[in-house]
Amino acid sequence: MTNYVAKHDKLMRYLEMTIETATPEYSKVTMPITENHKNGMGVAHGGAIFALVDVAFGSAANAAKTSGVVSLHSSIEFLRPGTVSPLTAEAFVVRDGKHILNYDVKVHDGSGVLVARSMCAGFQTDIPLPD
Repeated sequence: MTNYVAKHDKLMRYLEMTIETATPEYSKVTMPITENHKNGMGVAHGGAIFALVDVAFGSAANAAKTSGVVSLHSSIEFLRPGTVSPLTAEAFVVRDGKHILNYDVKVHDGSGVLVARSMCAGFQTDIPLPD
């Protein structure tokens, strides 16, 4: 089954993200740092980093599902500027409950520096995912 997020998420494609792997337990998503991804100070924009986190969370939370998981809550800490392309987000399942799913997401830049970390919670809906 094709990953729902990879198939349907337009922002992911617009920001040039690539889902490298996605299972219910783990996902890895990369995104280049181009001029379109930078803020006014010339480093990765916080909104782009947060979008990368959200795609990593969503691609894992919706992997191998027939009904959708939606974001319930997310918190993020920006630790260092993202300066070296590409950025890589890895989402690790913390809790896979019947209705609530929790993921720890870490973002590193191309030099291995930890740029951000996030905790994301999702809600398992009964809404079928489209093909």
